[in-house]
Amino acid sequence: MQDQILNLFSKYELKARIFPALLAIAPFGLTILIWYPELINLESSAITLLVLVIILFSLAKVAREKGKKKQNALLKKWGGFPSTTLLKHDDNTINENTKQRYHNYLNKNVPGIQLPSKEEELNDSSSTNSTYESAVHWLLEKTRDTKKFPLLYEDNINYGFSRNMLGIKPIGIIFTFVSLGINILGVYQQYAFTLNDLPLKIWISLIITIFFILLWVFFVKEEWVKSASYAYARTLLSTCEDK
Repeated sequence: MQDQILNLFSKYELKARIFPALLAIAPFGLTILIWYPELINLESSAITLLVLVIILFSLAKVAREKGKKKQNALLKKWGGFPSTTLLKHDDNTINENTKQRYHNYLNKNVPGIQLPSKEEELNDSSSTNSTYESAVHWLLEKTRDTKKFPLLYEDNINYGFSRNMLGIKPIGIIFTFVSLGINILGVYQQYAFTLNDLPLKIWISLIITIFFILLWVFFVKEEWVKSASYAYARTLLSTCEDK
């Protein structure tokens, strides 16, 4: 059953869309499972499988849409995709000689494209931006073969995962604090806050919930997404060396 479910999704969909959404609701699901196991009904495997598939597809859509919206906001803040920024003369992230090789390759291979010089870039930034974007778009189309460019594919997945995690961060935080509330209420009602009486499974529920709170608040941040996006951009541009 597990293999059948996984085969419904590509590697990108699983890692970049399904996993972020599942992580968003994981603490809530685990808390409910631990505190109220009687609510879990697995008598009908066919119905369970159907519901699971529907949830997975729904979660994938939510993760994708939220991630796209967050990406648009970040691109406005960053001034465009990192892949175009790294090609610009005024950006020092990539070594100048290496950047020149990228420019030479793109000038030679992209039809109708001549990347701007330093002076042209300085004098007409809006026009040169569109030139860089066109060159990067061409490069993206030429590197879609995931078997030929496996490292690029992995970096794309990593970026998609981090972007979608940031996109659904508010949902993740809500679910974790709801889980924390359920745990606190349960500890109060059943154990009167007597921590020495808590069974191991309750401690596990509390620890997992607190872990997810720390994850969403302190780790899932714009800086993480930016790092992943620049890693993907560097790998994309480095394919100019492979031709």
